[in-house]
Amino acid sequence: MISITQAAAEQIRAAAKQAEADNMALRIAAKVNPEGMLEFGMGFDNERSDDSLVESWGITLLISQHSAPLLDDVTLDFAEVSPGQQSFIFMKPDMGAPGGGCGTGGCGTGGCGTGGCST
Repeated sequence: MISITQAAAEQIRAAAKQAEADNMALRIAAKVNPEGMLEFGMGFDNERSDDSLVESWGITLLISQHSAPLLDDVTLDFAEVSPGQQSFIFMKPDMGAPGGGCGTGGCGTGGCGTGGCST
C-alpha cells in the first residue's frame, strides 16, 4: 500500500490547516491514462463506505478500491524538484521516475481541493 514520508506529512498538515480542512483526510487517487502512464491525484475529502484507510505519520489517507492496486509500493514525498522549487512527488520502484499527472504539485502548491481527482 502507499506510504508517505515525514516531509510529505508535514506539508499535508500545513495545507490542511491553510485550507481549514483539519478534520478531513487526504484522498489519494491513481489511474492509468490512455497512454498507459500512471496519473496520481490527491485532495482533502470525507471517508466513503468503500475506502481503505491508511495511517502514516499522523495523516489519514483515503484510498478507493479502484486506486488501491495502483498505489501498491508508491511513496508520496515532498522534495525539491528543481533548484528552489519543492513539490509533492509520487515514487514507485517500477516506474523509473516520479509520477506525473494531476498528482504532481498537489497540496503544497494550492492543488488540494476537496476530492482531488475524480478517481
